[in-house]
Amino acid sequence: MKKNYKTKKWQLYAAIGVASAVVIGAGAILFFRQPSQSTVIDDTPQVVIAKEGTVASSVLLSGTVTAKNEQYVYFDASKGDLEDILVSVGDKVSEGQALVKYSSAEAQATYDAASRAVAKADRHINELNQARKEAASTPAPPSPSAQSPVKDNAESPAAPVAPAAGNSVASIDAQIGDARDARADAVAQLNKAQTQLNATTVLSTLEGTVVEVNRNVSKSPTGTNQVMVHVVSNENLQVKGELSEYNLANLSVGQEVTFTSKVYQDKSWTGKLTYISNYPKSSAEAASTTPGGNTGSKYPYTIDITSEIGELKQGFTVSIEVKNKSKAILVPITSVVMENDKNYVWVLDEQKKAKKVEVGLGNADAENQEITSGLKNGVKVISNPTSSLEEGKEVKADEATN
Repeated sequence: MKKNYKTKKWQLYAAIGVASAVVIGAGAILFFRQPSQSTVIDDTPQVVIAKEGTVASSVLLSGTVTAKNEQYVYFDASKGDLEDILVSVGDKVSEGQALVKYSSAEAQATYDAASRAVAKADRHINELNQARKEAASTPAPPSPSAQSPVKDNAESPAAPVAPAAGNSVASIDAQIGDARDARADAVAQLNKAQTQLNATTVLSTLEGTVVEVNRNVSKSPTGTNQVMVHVVSNENLQVKGELSEYNLANLSVGQEVTFTSKVYQDKSWTGKLTYISNYPKSSAEAASTTPGGNTGSKYPYTIDITSEIGELKQGFTVSIEVKNKSKAILVPITSVVMENDKNYVWVLDEQKKAKKVEVGLGNADAENQEITSGLKNGVKVISNPTSSLEEGKEVKADEATN
């Protein structure tokens, strides 16, 4: 009997232990299943004010820094024989400075002949002016009637009449007019010859630096396309590149941009789109400049730099971000809901009652959405609409500052 008592007592303790474990396990499950206060989502409606603004642009381009002002001097056999290239790479040149000198015997001979023609015309005019003075100072001969009066009923013998001084001066004046016309023609030929002679010396059209000189140019008509001298101005840089047909519709002349260079990653520059071609590059050109072949039409563009150039150099490859120029009513992207292929936002009227409004959408960035129709500036918009919102029902909301 005593042995049986111990057995029952052990069984009772075991049952109590199992029951306690079940209770503790259930309590632990309930404890871990209960959400903490930090994970509770606050579904209180948040209200923001729709305001006019611009979204950040998502258009990214790449380009190359080039000289805005530069001069290429090509070999031109029509100007004569190449005599000398007067500059070297690295030289600083000023506007009007001589770069290349040709030697042309023909141009020099034409100029000399035209100069002699002008001098000859001047001598002729001087001679005519002297003759006119002499003619004007010579007294007129007496009239025949004054020397021998005519008798009645008698015929006077015929005698030659000397030309009056006035007639001689008039004749010389006419010759002087013709001589002056001839001189004007000679001066025109001299000016033309002077221009041709001046063309034998090629001058710099800008202030800049010589970056290329080719002294081994072929001195023949086949060398016409060879560059002899290349001058660039470092003070006037711009960015050139090509944009795709997909970006063409989103960009326009006048938009502001920012760009950076891998060489100076901690610095940025600003600029403005000043040119976008209306015509694409040829398919062959686009394919040759696009890795992997042609992926669409390419349109050349130009950006003028509006900030200080600083360390920026020609040849740098830059990454460009185009700033959105257009303004529109902006709301948080979280405030837009879609139903049956239509877009809506929930707004609050003056009585703080909810109203669902259909809107048109424009561009968007990571935070804001452009509203093209349906909303006015200053309207209160619920930025976190939920399914519990009802048309015409009063809403207690927190108004955020934006």
